[in-house]
Amino acid sequence: MNDGKRIAVALPIGIFVFTFVFRLFIAWRVGLFRDHQQDEMVRIALSLLKYHEYGNPYLIRTGPTAHEMPLYPLFLSGVYALFGTGNLAEAVKITLACAASALRCAMLPFFCLEAGLDRIVGIVAGGVSAVYVSALQTELRGNWDHPWQALVLLLLTWMTLRLWRDRSWLARIPWRYFIVWGFGILLQPAYLPVLAAFLLAGLIAAPQKVRPRYLKLSAALLLTVSLFLVPWAVRNQLRLGKLIFTRSNFGLEFWVSNGPGRAFDMQTNLGFAVPHPSLNLSEAQSVLRLGEVRYNQLKLNEAKAWVRANPEQFARLTTRRFLAWWFPPGRNIVQRILNYVFSLLALAGAVILFRRQRLTAVLFFLTWISFPCVYYIIQWSSKYRYSTEWELVICVALTLRTVFCPAPFKEVAK
Repeated sequence: MNDGKRIAVALPIGIFVFTFVFRLFIAWRVGLFRDHQQDEMVRIALSLLKYHEYGNPYLIRTGPTAHEMPLYPLFLSGVYALFGTGNLAEAVKITLACAASALRCAMLPFFCLEAGLDRIVGIVAGGVSAVYVSALQTELRGNWDHPWQALVLLLLTWMTLRLWRDRSWLARIPWRYFIVWGFGILLQPAYLPVLAAFLLAGLIAAPQKVRPRYLKLSAALLLTVSLFLVPWAVRNQLRLGKLIFTRSNFGLEFWVSNGPGRAFDMQTNLGFAVPHPSLNLSEAQSVLRLGEVRYNQLKLNEAKAWVRANPEQFARLTTRRFLAWWFPPGRNIVQRILNYVFSLLALAGAVILFRRQRLTAVLFFLTWISFPCVYYIIQWSSKYRYSTEWELVICVALTLRTVFCPAPFKEVAK
C-alpha cells in the first residue's frame, strides 16, 4: 500500500479530466455531435421507444430480434426517452461514452499497483491510455457498449487477481464476483471463453485438498451466470421460437466474413462487396420474410458450405484476421507504423510482466488466448479488440518504464 499512498488523489482526477475533455474535443472536431448514425443497437433502442418492441435492428422493420444483447439497447432507449432523439440525445450518448473511457483510464494506475507494478508503470499506463484512441467511432460515438465492456473486463480481472492472490475464496463465497461475471457476460457473451479459461487455470493451480471447494464455487459461479442469461433466453424462446442464450447473429456475421469476394475486414466487406440487412434492402426483406432465426441459419449453412469447398481461402482470411488483431492495419502508412510499434511494445511488455508479476501475466495471457478466438473467423474490426486494449496499454507502459527507467522496481518505489 506504500505506493498506493503515494499516488495523490489529483492523479486519477487529472487523468479522468484530461481523458474526458480530450475525447470530447475529438468527438466535436470530427463532427460526431452533428453526424447521427443509426446502428443496430440504436435501431433497437428506437424500436423500444416507438413500438415497445425489442426488435428491428436492420434497414426496415423486421420484428423481434436477438441480434444484440439486451442491456445497452435498453440503456439507450432510456437516454432517448429522457432527452429525445435529436442533438441533445447524441450529446448525452457521446458524453457518457467519453466518461466511461475516462474512468477506465483513471483506474489503471490503481490496478497497476494492485497487480504488483510500481507507481511509474501506473502513471505511464494512465497517461498512454489517455491519449490512445484505437477505435474512434466505437469509443466516442456512444452507439456501442464497448467502453462499458472494457470497464467490466477491468473490474473482473481486478477481482480475479485479488481472489487468486489472497485465496479469499477459501474463507467465504465471493457473491459480488459471481454477480459481476453474470452482468459482464450478459453485456458481452464473448467473455464466456475468458471465464472458462480462468476457471480451468484456477482448477489446475488449486492444491488437491481444496479442489472440491473450488469445484463447488465454480459450479455456483456458472449457475449465477446462467441465472443472468435465462430470462433473456426465455424471452427469445417466446418471441423468436428458439432458446437463444446469447445472440442470434453468428450465422449472418460468419457469412458476411467468409464467402466469394470476401475481405478480411469489416470496412471492405460492408463498404463494397457484401450485402448486410443493416445496409441492404433486399437482405432486410429476406429477414422479414424468413424470420431472424431461419435467416441466420441459412446464412450459416451457406458460409459453412463455402468453407468446406474453399479451405485454403478460409485459412488465408483467418490468418489475415489473426494478424490484424495483433498488428492492426491503419488508414495510412503512419498509422500502420504506429500500430505496429504499439503492438511490439505491448508484446515486449508481456514478456517482462511474466517475469515480474506472473499472476497478472497469466490473467492477461488467458484473456488474449480465449477472447479473440471467435473474432479470428469473422471479419476484423478495431471495435472487437477494444475492450481488451487496456491490458496492452499496461504492457506498453511496462516496456517504457523498463527501457527509460531501468532501476529495479523496489528502488523506484522507495
